[in-house]
Amino acid sequence: MGLLKSLFVLASTGAAMVVGAGMARTLQTRRSPEQREFLSGRVPRELPDGFYEGSADFDTHSWKGKTFNAAESRGANVLENDGARREEFPFRLSTGPGLQDPAIEVLKIDYDLPDNPCWLRFILDEVVEVDDGKLLGKIHLRVVPGLPFSVGYFRLEKVPVPAAA
Repeated sequence: MGLLKSLFVLASTGAAMVVGAGMARTLQTRRSPEQREFLSGRVPRELPDGFYEGSADFDTHSWKGKTFNAAESRGANVLENDGARREEFPFRLSTGPGLQDPAIEVLKIDYDLPDNPCWLRFILDEVVEVDDGKLLGKIHLRVVPGLPFSVGYFRLEKVPVPAAA
């Protein structure tokens, strides 16, 4: 019985640490300048379509942005390794109230799809338009049911298609 009790204490401590860290990161995210910009944004008038170049304040490794298919309300992330671009980690699009900010309508980018790895299915991005062709996204982790954590922001900008020569 001592081993079972020790495992329970260890699991409870680990869970409390995850919740504590998630709540601390959510508070930090909510106090950032991007939060004010996010709240002043609006759901895009039209669903994004085509490639949007991505940027973030954190290391994004090979992530270059997202590609959207407005007609099918879906998209995927664009990654680049050794000069080769590929689309991975598909998502579906919908609109609705913000997870942490229910007073505003957002574009939801949901990775909870069978084709995605288990770790990715817990992520929900929310996006608002902050200027024409410019989107600000917020990343949420849905690890604890009913208690989503906000972990950071990213930006997407529509890349103009070059005119044919």
